[in-house]
Amino acid sequence: MSSLIRQPRDISIRSAGTDTSTGGLSPLDDLPALIAQTNIYFQALVERTLAELQLDQLLRPGMAPVLFALYEHDGCIIKDLAVRTRRSAAALNSLLGRLAKSGVVTLRACPQDGRAVRVRLTAKGRKIEPRVRELHRRVQAAVEHGLKAGESEQVAAMLRRIVAGLQHNETLQN
Repeated sequence: MSSLIRQPRDISIRSAGTDTSTGGLSPLDDLPALIAQTNIYFQALVERTLAELQLDQLLRPGMAPVLFALYEHDGCIIKDLAVRTRRSAAALNSLLGRLAKSGVVTLRACPQDGRAVRVRLTAKGRKIEPRVRELHRRVQAAVEHGLKAGESEQVAAMLRRIVAGLQHNETLQN
């Protein structure tokens, strides 16, 4: 009878997040994986909040910082807007094209420098400012939920260093 009873196998259980090949964190739990996972949840949060505020037909994730820069300094050229939003001009051109198509901004050749393009908010772009600010408030509250006092600043400082390192790496590749 005892031969019919299965004996549990001796299985050594490693702590979650351990890579058995290196003894370090698993590629499923390391910093790049966490950044990717954070990005997925962040994008979903922004998309859901845009829909709740009825902005989803005008805006996409990533557009709010451009609008904030324009709310502070409307009528700037794309080059200056790229510096203020810490984006490449190429990435910004695509985003601005979508904002122009939705009627939130206009893009016009700069009279002083025919090569530059000046970006201006439309009446529609100004009208949605309170909802864009509410979008930011809700997203920031959700991102900071569960953090203790002072941790938000610590996380922001670490993320700035990560971004700087990634920007440096991108510069080396180009």
